Amino acid sequence: MKKWIIFGLSLCLLACSNSSNSPVSDFEFLTPRPFGYINGDEIRHKIILETRNGVQLQRGGLPKRSAVNRWLNVSQVTVSEAKISGGFHYEIDLVYQAFYAPLEVKMLTIPSFDLPLAQGGNNASQTVPAWHFTLSPLRELSIRKDESGQYMRPDAAPPLLDDTGVVYGLWVAFAVMLSSASGLAYVYGYLPGLPKRRVFKRAAKKIASLSDTQMVEALTEFHQALNAVNGAPLFQHQLADFYQRQPSYQAADAQLRWFFQTSNQCFFSDKPPNPNGTLATLRQLCAACLVLERG
Repeated sequence: MKKWIIFGLSLCLLACSNSSNSPVSDFEFLTPRPFGYINGDEIRHKIILETRNGVQLQRGGLPKRSAVNRWLNVSQVTVSEAKISGGFHYEIDLVYQAFYAPLEVKMLTIPSFDLPLAQGGNNASQTVPAWHFTLSPLRELSIRKDESGQYMRPDAAPPLLDDTGVVYGLWVAFAVMLSSASGLAYVYGYLPGLPKRRVFKRAAKKIASLSDTQMVEALTEFHQALNAVNGAPLFQHQLADFYQRQPSYQAADAQLRWFFQTSNQCFFSDKPPNPNGTLATLRQLCAACLVLERG
């Protein structure tokens, strides 16, 4: 009995000695479910490795981003390293992509490989085991049919995008455009029911087409514009009353008084006014009244 106890203790000591001499203190191989994959799917593996006595992973021996075989590619390799007591902690993320189109559910294998380790001139390795998984076809080898024809699922309808914000923005833009157009129409006298806001616009257009020899027509046109704004024939002595009803036109008082003096001289004086510059001044007055008309 005593001999068996001594033999058991010897085995335990041998195991502890071998364990302490191993360059790897922890190794974990984390894998996803081994089934339910189809052609083109990605498979993610994670390897956790901890080393002893300053043993380091040789990253040049890791799988490269390339084809492993005719149907398997390594699409991503990520390694993180952290120093721990006496060694290093590594986390290795591998992303595989399978390109295999089986006719039926098929068992495939991602091959094993070795992680190279080194400490000074000493080399070692840690084997990552092979991993088996099943790959399914995209559709059945023998297509089932029902009474209506081929038995296949229809494409799922795409989800509709929320267009509430877009519709709201369009309504806001439409309201801004409508208000801007209404404001411009009001300013330029295009709205119905506002004939007085178009009086000097028509007069300015008419006077612009006349020449210096048509001074009578130009003065008459401006008289008619003033009468239309006043609502009755307007004379010079009535300007004060006119300004009470139309206060904005008082800003052109000096020009309006010049107009009435020129008009009286043209229509009631034996000596007509000098035509040089008179029509140009009248056009300036009409333009000023047009600005006042628009507010």
